[in-house]
Amino acid sequence: MEHLSTFKLSRDPFANEPQLAFYYESPVHQDAERRLERAAMQNKGLSVVTGVGGVGKTLLVRHMLEELAEEVFEACLLVPIPGITDGPWILDRFARQLGVEEPAEDTQELMGQIYEHLAIVREDGRHTVLIFDEAQVLAEMGLLGELRGLLNLEYEERRLLSMVLVGLPSLDRALQEEPALSDRVDLRVQLAPLDPTYAAQYLTHRILSAGGNPAILEAAAVDALIKASHGVPRHLNSLADNTLFEAHLAGRASASAGDVERAATDLQLFHDPDADVAAPLAPPAPPTSPVSSPRQDMAAMPEAPAVPVPPRVEAPPPVELEEVVATETNPLAGALAGRHGEPELEFGPGGPGSPRREAEPQAGLILGDGEASDGELDNLFADLVEE
Repeated sequence: MEHLSTFKLSRDPFANEPQLAFYYESPVHQDAERRLERAAMQNKGLSVVTGVGGVGKTLLVRHMLEELAEEVFEACLLVPIPGITDGPWILDRFARQLGVEEPAEDTQELMGQIYEHLAIVREDGRHTVLIFDEAQVLAEMGLLGELRGLLNLEYEERRLLSMVLVGLPSLDRALQEEPALSDRVDLRVQLAPLDPTYAAQYLTHRILSAGGNPAILEAAAVDALIKASHGVPRHLNSLADNTLFEAHLAGRASASAGDVERAATDLQLFHDPDADVAAPLAPPAPPTSPVSSPRQDMAAMPEAPAVPVPPRVEAPPPVELEEVVATETNPLAGALAGRHGEPELEFGPGGPGSPRREAEPQAGLILGDGEASDGELDNLFADLVEE
């Protein structure tokens, strides 16, 4: 990419890819990671991390995965795929990450394989951590209820895995509609955008990580980038990358505020017809600590004008899907009865491997132990008339 040579960069500093080499550990991200690590160390059941798109959730959890010691944790990361992910998909991918070479097609048998591998991890003195990135997809597919079966798994009266759900704010709203799962949440983390001080440090960090000089962004350009992006790292990356290209086209070795304005207009990411540079979707969080910085004299960003909120239309209740695994009891009790002396499982009408179903109500009058036939109903009605 020829414009990188203009600024003496060894690689693209603002690529929107989850590259750990560019990870910037702001106080916001550091605090979130410490809380998640504590939840894993204490074998907490369910943790939830939410934030607007582009705030850095994926890089956070991947950095956490790198930091979890292998001799202490068995860490797994799953990313659900819209339109493809279902209950069997979740179990199959999880089993493969645990080391199951040939995951069974039968759900009950597959759960048995997962349980055995989780028990082996526990016997080795380690703990399993399962992370779902883009977990709002599970909510959209109606699969949040499927996770309860995994959270129920225990061995020697201890939980076998900790689960982390990472997603957009809609994930929190979906969990509220799943009380049986929401009640199990042990930790909630909301990842906020970067404040102006840390947003400026983020830009500097990315340029230095690519072997460049932070002076390629003029002070006014940095201010304009922060104002336009409101501290969302993904937006900072997109704008900064296009800003540098604008300066390259103009034959300059540093980017100005005017380059930022042209880049923002071309991207149409934050277009506001009433403003020179469009406003972002949400204002940044205030500074979390009085850290000295050359950017502290930046003007405070104006508050966004109030926008009337339309009346909320209640969505119809979601259609409940049949749970793939039992949710209130350990689904592997029967599968491992020979080893642990636990009760046998109850199977559905299809035999072993079929999900257990609730009995459907039947129409008709019930007499004694069975359902009344048409003739018995006619006789009963005639007796009543004679009386």
